[in-house]
Amino acid sequence: MLKALSLLLLVGTTRGEFTVLERRDSPPSGFSRVGPSPSDTVLNLRLAALTQNNISGLHDTVYEVSTPGNSRYSQYLSKEKVEAFVAPSKETLNGVNAWLKTNNLTSSPITAAGDWIAVSLTVSQANALLAAGFSTFQNTESNQTVHRTLSYSIPAALRTGINMTKLSTVTNRSSPTTSISSDCPDNWTPTCIQALYGVPSTPATPAANAFGVCGFNNEFADEKDLTAFLETYRPDIASNTTFSLISIDDGINNQLPSGAEENPTIGLQYALGLATGIPVAFISTGTGSTDSIDVFTAFLDEPNYLLSLAQPPQTVVQTFDSVGFKFESSFTPQLAESICHLLYAQLAARGVSYIVNGGDFGACNPFSSTGCRAWDVAIGGHLWGRLFQHFYDKVVSEYLNAIDATDASPFNISRRAVPDISALAHSPLIFQGQTVSGQSGTVFSATIFASMIALLNNERIAAGKSSLGFLNPLIYQNPGAFNDFATGWDPVTGFGSPSYAKLREICQKI
Repeated sequence: MLKALSLLLLVGTTRGEFTVLERRDSPPSGFSRVGPSPSDTVLNLRLAALTQNNISGLHDTVYEVSTPGNSRYSQYLSKEKVEAFVAPSKETLNGVNAWLKTNNLTSSPITAAGDWIAVSLTVSQANALLAAGFSTFQNTESNQTVHRTLSYSIPAALRTGINMTKLSTVTNRSSPTTSISSDCPDNWTPTCIQALYGVPSTPATPAANAFGVCGFNNEFADEKDLTAFLETYRPDIASNTTFSLISIDDGINNQLPSGAEENPTIGLQYALGLATGIPVAFISTGTGSTDSIDVFTAFLDEPNYLLSLAQPPQTVVQTFDSVGFKFESSFTPQLAESICHLLYAQLAARGVSYIVNGGDFGACNPFSSTGCRAWDVAIGGHLWGRLFQHFYDKVVSEYLNAIDATDASPFNISRRAVPDISALAHSPLIFQGQTVSGQSGTVFSATIFASMIALLNNERIAAGKSSLGFLNPLIYQNPGAFNDFATGWDPVTGFGSPSYAKLREICQKI
């Protein structure tokens, strides 16, 4: 039988003693060991972090092209120029291929730059190659079985580091900034949200602009529900307005009632209900299961596919919510950073605004243990690794000083602080033919803000300008574009809720 496995291997050359690369004392929560994996089971390994040519150059470029006022602002890179930053050296490729050849194995690239490769091999080959002990583990809730190892090794000389991060944005409830209906506080419909944040309702004239809404694990939104949502809450636009499909890893949109899920439903209904006139694409990434490694594979394959496009969507919102963070908690820091530092950094260099909801648990999220949020805008609330801190270190330090935070505080004061901003997280939707009122979640917040960015990107492109790309430098330079609930940044609402008019004014000047 064929089983998929994704491993992070940090590799360089082939000589020297073997060293343990990753090890954990016990399986992730919810999994128990059944016994050794059958020796003839086929594993598909993802080998990552082949030494890139110039990662620091990529990161420097991202900040230069994303920071208003910089001479390189908005001069985003082509697909080929981004790939040149991350392509591994010939020495690295030769070393890895020699190591595999010694074990009668070959690899194939899974990225255009060749910095991620795939190797198919049996459990017995993997145990020998990696000094590992692959076993069958069973999920206690779903009874699903997977083949994993708690420890693996590579030649010591093959080990090199990869430091990568990702950018985030957060969302919560916010107070009104304009005159709105008295009914709105009980029912934050698209019309109420437009009034609250000043979002235009007149259909935009589409430029070369697209808005991507992500779904994972074969989740999708029911088109009949979308039609009913538009008929109910946006009767001023055509109810047959719909979305296109981008399928990754055989991601589906088969419209079977059992496959529809709330998060992509929220994402698509509010993207189409708020970003009026902007073409929306549903990015469906299928994995077939929700164990942590398969979630990692989805998080790897989605940005890789977007990077392969000559023109990826300029605005992308990720709808994967707290369940995703639960499985993400079993990622090692190397796995998380390999995706964040490299793949999402490349999207930023291409001018993509990638917006992530921070999850419903905020800084008290009981699931997440990794420190990975830096190349997207985060809407929610956690304190993560402060890996690219120069654009927000001042405001976060001011907050920590104000509350007299120390190393004994119930959060890690050295890590990346989120949220960046906040927005409503409480609105109605139509799901499985029923109106669901009072639904809450930061997926609402992220989609609201992403819809505003999609509209602003469209205006800029129509005016002959670039998209906004990596948003955090702009946000932290312009806290006045947000309606704050306290003085300065705070870990509940960030800088506060966005004002479309103020953001538009800033975007017209840069």
